[in-house]
Amino acid sequence: MADNKAFTKIEILLILITFTFGLIGSLLLPMDQCPDEEGRVLLTDWIVNTGTLPTGNEAEVMIPGWGFSYALRPYLSSMIGAVCVKVASLLTLAPCLLLAASRSCSVLSLTACCYFCLCLGHRLFEKRGSAILLAVFVCYIPQVQFLGMYLNNDILSLAAVSAVLCFLVEGFDDGWSVRSCVKLGMSLSVLLLSYYSAYGWCLAAILFCVLAVRSDPRIPQKGRFFWKRSVLVAGICLLLAGWFFVRNAGLHEGDFLGVRTESVSRALCEAQGYDLYPYNNMRNNGYSIQSFLDYQNGEFLRITARSFFGVFGYMLIYFSSVHYSVYYTVALSGVALYLAVILNRKPDERDALLMLAMLLASAITFALHFWASYARDYQPQGRYIITLALPLGYMLAYGVDHAALSVPGREDGTRRMVSLAPVYIALWLLLFLRALPVMAQMLA
Repeated sequence: MADNKAFTKIEILLILITFTFGLIGSLLLPMDQCPDEEGRVLLTDWIVNTGTLPTGNEAEVMIPGWGFSYALRPYLSSMIGAVCVKVASLLTLAPCLLLAASRSCSVLSLTACCYFCLCLGHRLFEKRGSAILLAVFVCYIPQVQFLGMYLNNDILSLAAVSAVLCFLVEGFDDGWSVRSCVKLGMSLSVLLLSYYSAYGWCLAAILFCVLAVRSDPRIPQKGRFFWKRSVLVAGICLLLAGWFFVRNAGLHEGDFLGVRTESVSRALCEAQGYDLYPYNNMRNNGYSIQSFLDYQNGEFLRITARSFFGVFGYMLIYFSSVHYSVYYTVALSGVALYLAVILNRKPDERDALLMLAMLLASAITFALHFWASYARDYQPQGRYIITLALPLGYMLAYGVDHAALSVPGREDGTRRMVSLAPVYIALWLLLFLRALPVMAQMLA
């Protein structure tokens, strides 16, 4: 296993380059190319101007054309953005720089995701290249880079999940020390304040912990130990994240999630004659689940898959079909390589539990995305399932870590084993560089 603490110069450079890409994008991207950002900046501006958190009832934070506010659901990204804007305003009042400051949470989330992927890779894999491959695969999906350039909750959820996975593995390795459990509680708190679509990862984390503690021979009184650590983690989550839901319940007649209040707010706006964008509710429009899947020759799955890898602006700027095909091929080759490895080499308990947790979380995440598009408003956008980049990257890196390419030796014709990691890293980065001209269309 690679050293978990010491980062190589290449890894540090990768983190810095990732931060730089996000920073440049935050300075250059116009807001009219960034989905949902306008509604989230309203919250940031309110916090900066009033010094208080919005409740979701204020007219100033209502999203134009939608009849509700993002303040009804967790908005940690806007809170962090407000702090950054407040600090930046001490130095400048230039609108473009203040907008970039409001996007700081996303830039930092992209950078943190790279950092935690490397830390996770250090614990999981024998080779340094495999850890770098995991970070490159996840962070250099063009859609992930795009999300790291403007204010949104999707990239925050991805960073939080990468931290959760890192601390789950750390807890498994060190016997669930208090320190690792505190870190896990803090990362779960960020996840809870990011995006409801990523909540399946909380359930997956619980499953991982239950099964890991149950089978750990280092823990004598498993039941007592588990509940003590559970109280610790839950207490941290209640302290760091629970306040938001308690506040929501107090403000909105017990609606701690804000979902019911959101519907009521929209209905009131409609009753008052506001011109709102209509929901495209496929279920109410008479579509069965099968007909929904067949809609426009499987558009839901096709566009979701494409926008997972990259569709930019307001779902208007696409790659070529060939470009998407290469992305699909590389990702599926990672799945195939993973399956080939585990069929010939049974994974150890930790890796098996981690994969089980990832599969559960991925299934829940996709199910929530599917149901939201079918039963609420049709939006086949890959950003809602962007956390699936982590299990895909893990499978590819795991397969590469346990496989190698056999090539002839230099002199005597003998064969030597060469790691596949540099090949995949180079290919993935080349695909990203080829994607930049398409992403640049947002600046036109």
